[in-house]
Amino acid sequence: MDGPIKEGWFRHPQQGLINVFIGKKGTWAFQCYSDNGSRVLSKERDLDQWTWALCQSEEG
Repeated sequence: MDGPIKEGWFRHPQQGLINVFIGKKGTWAFQCYSDNGSRVLSKERDLDQWTWALCQSEEG
């Protein structure tokens, strides 16, 4: 994605469907989910600029 980080659902080429949010540390974080978003597949991870750069919005 270009521009500032924002919360929401995104598609990442290696991580699959991810949810980006403000994490427990108060910084940007993400979690990986199953393709339909019904099951969490990873622990909360810090979001870095490279991960964000490869994201594509899942919202209309």
